Amino acid sequence: MSLFLKKSSKKAGQAPGTVVFVGEQKVEEIRITLIDYDENRYDERKIESIEDCFSYKDSPSISWINIDGVHQVDVIEKLGDHFVLHPLLLEDVVNTQQRPKLDEFDDHLFIVLKMFFLVKWKISWRENKSVSLSDQISSSPLRKDKEIFLSKSGKD
Repeated sequence: MSLFLKKSSKKAGQAPGTVVFVGEQKVEEIRITLIDYDENRYDERKIESIEDCFSYKDSPSISWINIDGVHQVDVIEKLGDHFVLHPLLLEDVVNTQQRPKLDEFDDHLFIVLKMFFLVKWKISWRENKSVSLSDQISSSPLRKDKEIFLSKSGKD
C-alpha cells in the first residue's frame, strides 16, 4: 500500500505566504556577506547577524546582502520585514524547487529563472536564480540553498 502513497509537502495546509524551506539543505550554517560600493569605493565584509545590514538601507551607496543558505527562514523573514518584501516573494525565496516565473508587485518585479551549467560538455540544470527589482531594493537569491542577494540602488 505504501507504494501508492505520496509524501506530502511541508507546505501542505499552510496559508499562502508562509515562509517554509522546501528543498535539500546544502550548507550547515548560513554565511552573510555585505558588499557596499559607490563610484569611489568598494567594501566587502562578512556579517555576523542580519541586523548588522539594516543600517545600509538608507545609505546613498549601493549595498548587496549575500546569504549563503536560505534554509534558516528566520533570517529571511527578518530581512523581508526590514526591507518590506512581500510574503509570497519570501515564500518563493526559500522554495528551492520553484518553477521559473515573473511576478509583478506594486513596487517591484520578482523573477525566478533556471541556472544552467556546462558539465562534461552537457548542459545541466543546477539551481534556480531569483531576482527582485525596484527603485529601492533589488534582490536575487541564488537557489541550491546557496545565496540571497539584496541590493539597494544608489540615489541619484
